[in-house]
Amino acid sequence: MLAAAASAAMLLAAAGWPGQHRFALVVGDDEGGIGTRPLRYADRDARRIADILGRLGGVRPEDLRILTNADAGEVRRAFDRLDAASAAARARGEPTLLFVYYSGHSKDGELRLGDSRMPLAELRQRLAGAPADVRIGLLDSCQSGLITRSKGVRLVPAFSVEKARAEEAVPKGLVLIASSAADEESQESDDIDGSFFTHYLASGLLGDADANGDGRVTLAEAYAYAFGRTVGSTADTAAGPQHPSYLYDLGGAGDLVLTDLVPARGGLLFGAALDGVYVVLDQTRKAVAEVAKAAGEVRRLALPPGRYTLKKPEQGFLLVGKVKVGDDMVSVEDADLKPTALADDPQKGGSGAEYVIGVTGGYQSFFDAATRTGLFPPAALGGLELSVRHDLGHKLVWGLDLSLGEGSSSLAVNNLAPLPVTFGEGNLGASLWRDFDVGPFVLAIGARVALIGMIRSFVGHPELPTQYFFTATPGLVGSATWKLGAGWELVARARANYLFYDVDQDESLGYYELSLGVAYAFGS
Repeated sequence: MLAAAASAAMLLAAAGWPGQHRFALVVGDDEGGIGTRPLRYADRDARRIADILGRLGGVRPEDLRILTNADAGEVRRAFDRLDAASAAARARGEPTLLFVYYSGHSKDGELRLGDSRMPLAELRQRLAGAPADVRIGLLDSCQSGLITRSKGVRLVPAFSVEKARAEEAVPKGLVLIASSAADEESQESDDIDGSFFTHYLASGLLGDADANGDGRVTLAEAYAYAFGRTVGSTADTAAGPQHPSYLYDLGGAGDLVLTDLVPARGGLLFGAALDGVYVVLDQTRKAVAEVAKAAGEVRRLALPPGRYTLKKPEQGFLLVGKVKVGDDMVSVEDADLKPTALADDPQKGGSGAEYVIGVTGGYQSFFDAATRTGLFPPAALGGLELSVRHDLGHKLVWGLDLSLGEGSSSLAVNNLAPLPVTFGEGNLGASLWRDFDVGPFVLAIGARVALIGMIRSFVGHPELPTQYFFTATPGLVGSATWKLGAGWELVARARANYLFYDVDQDESLGYYELSLGVAYAFGS
């Protein structure tokens, strides 16, 4: 069945895409509006595909348009811009390709873009009429197989491709690929942190679908790989097996190269002696790729620089290890992986803690105006932070922070002239929060308690004593973290605390802190 062939074939037999101008529109939408359940990974899936197309698929940054949680109007406008750019490229005599990817909801023959709609028939018509030599539409959504229905076209699991001959003209035409049949659901999985089909498509494009080992992943290879892995992985799910489908109408011959691994500098090499399924996790412990290989095969994954965790399921346990990818290929060896209990699966928060050390700069101010101008003026803060991930459980993080700050103001006392005041403080805090992955960011919310010491002195008035004050300040903390790669992170944090003040009178004074910092994460 997997060897069933379609009569047409495609482009660029073994030469990649020299001279071909590639454009891509990538859309991810977690919200499907009324009558749908929010998705968890559509946004992430879209960004994964966009990254692969940009790094390995020959799409230049200015020709790649990414939309997340956009409405139908924004999608149409993005189509218009890419159509104009593609038409201009064709006018210059450049061969062109347009790749459109969508991950989200579809229902009743329409893409559900929030509360707006785009009919599948419209999407297909726009692709069919786009001013590009080759148009590829890929939909990862429920019932997306409706878009591949065509009179006289047989939908089969995979297609074979004839070898190109040098005298044949460059082909033109349309390819449509759907993650599921017209009456099936497209499924997501927490185990792979994404949809089944896009996860395997991404794994294939990164290199696991390179069946002939030539360093290039073709459309035929990618589809056959994603089809087989998706059907196999969903066979035992509650929704039942999910069957990707396709339609294409291309003239010419040869196979269309989707990703070229040859120029990629870094990655993982799985040698011929290895046998089994290897899952690659990024620094957030989300799956970025899988390699499923038999002994005797060689596989290469072209990954961006960074630190990764590898896990290989075995009978009753896991093999787990960490690797750092730079500009060179890193060979994977089972001997370098540590036997680990299933309960310590790194995707579930086990397999050791991850430590994060950061430096911050920020601003502190009290909510009450009278307090700001009298007792405690706004202060600039600088600090150090240590946090530990995966130590208490999945997505739970605890942290310690130390900061110093100072400010100045003037204090009016009775009928005297305002007295210049300098203010200093030191904080030692402990926090507990939970992480939530939202697109490229990690958002967090939790609780914090701190010990704070303050000092106030009166400039130019040595007769007035320096004042000291110590207390506890409970509160809330929230943050947004952007992972820069290779262990580095950019962190924006906000805190709201109450200070118990009992010097002149008993009262609780609320204040807030805003900070921005740079951190580095490393494993245990």
